[in-house]
Amino acid sequence: MKIYHLITLLMIAGVLSFQSCKEASTALTAENITQELQKKLITAQAGDKIMLPAGTFEFKRSISLNDTPDISIIGAGKGKTTLSFKNQIEGAEGLLIKNVNGLTLEGFTVVDSKGDAIKIQGCTNVIMRDLETTWSTGKLSTNGAYGLYPVSSTNVLMEECEASFAMDAGIYVGQSTNVVVRNNYVHDNVAGLEIENTINGEVYKNVAKNNTGGMMIFDMPDLPQANGDRIKFYDNLMENNNGENFAPKGMVVSTIPPGTGMFVMSHSNIDIHDNIIKGHNSVSIAVNSWLFTGIPFKSEEFDPYSTNVHIHDNEIITGTGPVDNSTDFGKLMTGVLGKPYDIIVDGIFKPGSEQANGKPTSYCITDNGDVSFVNLNAGKSTDPAEMVKNLEYDISIFDCSLPIFDTKEHDAWIASN
Repeated sequence: MKIYHLITLLMIAGVLSFQSCKEASTALTAENITQELQKKLITAQAGDKIMLPAGTFEFKRSISLNDTPDISIIGAGKGKTTLSFKNQIEGAEGLLIKNVNGLTLEGFTVVDSKGDAIKIQGCTNVIMRDLETTWSTGKLSTNGAYGLYPVSSTNVLMEECEASFAMDAGIYVGQSTNVVVRNNYVHDNVAGLEIENTINGEVYKNVAKNNTGGMMIFDMPDLPQANGDRIKFYDNLMENNNGENFAPKGMVVSTIPPGTGMFVMSHSNIDIHDNIIKGHNSVSIAVNSWLFTGIPFKSEEFDPYSTNVHIHDNEIITGTGPVDNSTDFGKLMTGVLGKPYDIIVDGIFKPGSEQANGKPTSYCITDNGDVSFVNLNAGKSTDPAEMVKNLEYDISIFDCSLPIFDTKEHDAWIASN
């Protein structure tokens, strides 16, 4: 698409401009980092590079940066430079950065923040590299919601990062445009990696293990950026994501059944291919409409249906454990299906998306091997007793192809970075 190519070129131009800025480097020391880091961010000038020393450093208040362009914060490496918020008494986040054009965060760990670990909001031309977020207390509902959390941002590259023990998502990219998420490792979160209400995304070569659900592509209602669009999702590994769901009740992620490999909900134009999805005890891939949740929404712009979802050429190996019976969705699957399935669709399709013969065109599911499949036909009824009668197992009606979007120029840029 010409618009997509233009956006990509602008992203490249922005990153090159950022890299060419004159930099002033400040090296903090182990003796002064806790007193001087926030001061340095308040007085930072465009082009400043702030170097963090190796070691573990205790902070009692959030660290923040607003508005100053072309800033780099670079540590000695994740696990080598650690910013600890274990005794935090003020602020919700560990590190909060807003409205920065040209931002590099690299080479440090944030641990035990009261809320989100690293939140990037309203920023442009962002590089997040070799970062780690975690909570040392293990799986607790009182942990922060998000580990690595760019939101409402444009031109975001996240790579070589690790996120664990978030009570919502380890990596969460929300309401953003032009995003690359690659070569990251997420484990022991509720949702490992989540792309939400995002436009133009490339997600590849990431690993998700031991989360409740491995990787998610969601659209949520009543948000400023209403509908996500155009996500390429490939060469990822989702393995043994059977961990307990420790999210507080009432959150959307609290409904994710342990044993979920990948979950797509209400999103449009997604190409899911060449992923390895194995060892999940409830469902390897689920595709739902928001309407299946039964939760009302107000936004007139929000499209609650999943459309143009192409699932092809993935390697899927079913788990051997019991289907989840701890969440409402898990109980529904246990009662209606009684065993894990490789691919489940809810059967609530966008009106008018069927062919003349009634064959749905919202999804194409092809060349994924000998997979188990079920269409819940929840568009007919969500009553469990009726759903049992309406189940359909014929995957062949989804044998089609979707030329979702052309990203050749984008792919060439990816290969060169």
